[in-house]
Amino acid sequence: MTMGPMSGGAGTAGTAGTAGTAGTAGTAGTAGTAGTAGAPVVGLDGMLGYPAYSGAFPSPMVTNALITTREAAIAGKAVWSIHEAKQNLLRQPFLPPSAIVDWMPRSKVAGLQTSVRSALIEMELLKNLSYAYDAKGKNVELTAGGISLVKVHCPDKTVFDKQLSLVESFSALRAERTAEILTQVVPQTSHWSSIAALSPDRHRYTWELIGIGLRFAMMIVMRFKYDFNVKRAWQRSAVIQPMILTPGHAAYPSGHATEAAFVAEFLPLLMGDPSHPFSNEYPSRDDDNIIIGMEKHAGEEYGMARQLNRLALRVAENRVVAGLHYPIDTIAGQALGCMLARYMVWLTGDQPAPWLQMKALPVGAIAFSSAVTGHDDRPGSDSFVHEQHGIEKDSVKQPLPAAPKNEAIVLRDLWVLARREWVNS
Repeated sequence: MTMGPMSGGAGTAGTAGTAGTAGTAGTAGTAGTAGTAGAPVVGLDGMLGYPAYSGAFPSPMVTNALITTREAAIAGKAVWSIHEAKQNLLRQPFLPPSAIVDWMPRSKVAGLQTSVRSALIEMELLKNLSYAYDAKGKNVELTAGGISLVKVHCPDKTVFDKQLSLVESFSALRAERTAEILTQVVPQTSHWSSIAALSPDRHRYTWELIGIGLRFAMMIVMRFKYDFNVKRAWQRSAVIQPMILTPGHAAYPSGHATEAAFVAEFLPLLMGDPSHPFSNEYPSRDDDNIIIGMEKHAGEEYGMARQLNRLALRVAENRVVAGLHYPIDTIAGQALGCMLARYMVWLTGDQPAPWLQMKALPVGAIAFSSAVTGHDDRPGSDSFVHEQHGIEKDSVKQPLPAAPKNEAIVLRDLWVLARREWVNS
């Protein structure tokens, strides 16, 4: 296994004084973006990434965060609702060999260093995207070759002012959520691994794709933030007092919500997860991989898709608890992240699984209308994007056409390499 540069190790000097903020840059391991096994995921090699999850560098904070986050995901618990746990547990989904396209990735793609592959794929992801604005700059629409991916409306300043009381009320949860908030500053590698059975050794190409997708999502959401330029809560009120440093960019939409929602949608599509909400009947198999019947698991309580979705909502909610975001920021971010994940998979020209086709995955989400009031716009605790309050009813309905051939050849090659890591997993 090839280890990425463990810049996070430099931060371990700061662990002698647990409040030593000089070490916090290292604990995130943010400079180690080459990551374990060459995967470009920030924090993968740092003290809040795999070393902590594996026990190489024991971290009670990471362990505690995983425990409390799991409790919330299993119960469906959030600020507004608690769902009774049931015992209908699903096994981990797997891909039969027949679900993998007969495609031999070009050797020159597999032989590239990860930073070069990443740069080439980012070009493929960005080249057909464009933005459309209304006259007042309150609505920004992201399109790809004339296809509307997502439209985000920026509410008036008075809406964000009203949401200050919600941000202040969320601060009561800071003490119990401290471990989660601190470990989720960087991408939530340990949390995703825990839910999706991700390993740095077995799934190096999957991690590489996740890293590229996160950077793609970050670039897009930063453009929306720049256009809307919504002030953070601590800029509007002296009582918010964020528990961690507020990033140096605008609030709306939430970047953490965008990235977490991206992964929550992307991983089930990569793995052909039968619990994805748009999945059709899934062939159940015996121990010899012989089909013995057809089952329907779409949206299952304990399926991977819903668990990742709940994690994404929890991550987004924790940013509100920390005093960094308004609740309304997270809903726009969730819509954006989900649509970007579907677009990235669409560009590969592949199908997630025989029971989960791209034509069944609509895009065109519209986040909010001009009638947002401020107090009643809260992220749902157990809803997929197309079901969420704040996403205009029936807006997520535009089917994607057939993907153009040879539009993203490097992405397609890496996608196939990553998919093969999940055959019969």
